[in-house]
Amino acid sequence: LKIIRRRMREMARRKTITRDQILTAAHQVISEKGFSHFTARNIATQMNCSTQPIYLEFKNMNDLKEELFNVMADQFSDDFLKESEMKDPFTELGMRFILFAKKNQQLYQSLYIEDVEGAQKMQAAFKKVFFTLLEKAGEAINETKESFFLAYFIYVSGLAAMENEKILSFEMEDLRTMLTTFLQSVREGKNAGATLFTLGNFA
Repeated sequence: LKIIRRRMREMARRKTITRDQILTAAHQVISEKGFSHFTARNIATQMNCSTQPIYLEFKNMNDLKEELFNVMADQFSDDFLKESEMKDPFTELGMRFILFAKKNQQLYQSLYIEDVEGAQKMQAAFKKVFFTLLEKAGEAINETKESFFLAYFIYVSGLAAMENEKILSFEMEDLRTMLTTFLQSVREGKNAGATLFTLGNFA
């Protein structure tokens, strides 16, 4: 009888607490408090339930974290690829990334700084979007794709980090000018590394 009751309780939990709800709660925890609070107890508290549903759906917390990053990487790709039809999608891609860092201080740090493996997943998602846009644009870049991406990602990430940490803050049009100038330098055959830390040429 005890076994039957236990199984019935487990079935009830499976119906009331879904995998997506757990992922949503985990996302809320890292968005508000970061990975230092990424525990089963904190996630369960977010859902107002016990920790048992979490371990019914996921093998362990690493399994949950891995899926969370996979979901976030897919969401990143979907959101940022919406810029692919714009006049200069690379400028807009950079703008969206920087604005995300500015408006979501803790979430940006959770996804791109606090967890090394997670940050690598997010960077890979960014790279996939970048190469997709590069292929759609069909433009000739006077550097290899890899070096162009690396210079671009470092440049955009630097601006994003400064906005996120409030070290420096730029007007939106200034940010757009910096990105446009950097990309123009690459398109004109100048070395991307040489322009990497100029923060744009306003002359």
